Amino acid sequence: MPQNRPPLRTLQLGLSGLAGLLDATGFLIANGYFVSFMSGNTTQLGVNALDGIGSVLLPAGLIACFLGGVTTGAAVGWTSEKRPRTILLAISLVLVSVAAAAYALGSTLGFLITTAFAMGLVNNVFLRDDRSSAGVTYMTGALVRIGQNFAAHMMGQRDRIKPGYGALWLCLLAGAVLGTWLHTFDGAIGPIVAVSANALLLALAWRTEASDDVQG
Repeated sequence: MPQNRPPLRTLQLGLSGLAGLLDATGFLIANGYFVSFMSGNTTQLGVNALDGIGSVLLPAGLIACFLGGVTTGAAVGWTSEKRPRTILLAISLVLVSVAAAAYALGSTLGFLITTAFAMGLVNNVFLRDDRSSAGVTYMTGALVRIGQNFAAHMMGQRDRIKPGYGALWLCLLAGAVLGTWLHTFDGAIGPIVAVSANALLLALAWRTEASDDVQG
């Protein structure tokens, strides 16, 4: 569920934008596979299933890496006594930096598997907040909520409207547009921008949790 506190809201929107940027980059360099949209990879896995083992290795591997990231992130988030968001985004920064380096060195696979793991990991940034435990790197659920909001508005049932999902979707879209635009200049630029964006999100998470510690 979208956050209400402005700093956490910004963090949530930023994560969606980061996911869009990396997903677009991965899609373009992997010819139709994703690093955060696992529904798409699952469909690709099914489409490729009859073409032999070689055709399913990439989508299956990306799904496995994403799942590994989610599992690791949940374990870290649940066991970190202080500043779990900061810790998770610090790990993500390392992973995205490794991915950018791998891409610059010509390893497309290194970029894909590392970013897929990172995107799984960051879906746990709001793990301890029951109101925001849903994923932030994929938007199918957000689009469902947007449609339900339209229905609630048309029926005059404003108490059923849950705001904020449209902004999440738009940030993912904007990140994808940015990633695609950067790719037209040089494929290595997008991953570098992603590293910078992740660093800014890490700083925001640290500042937010530091403020919470002071108030607590």
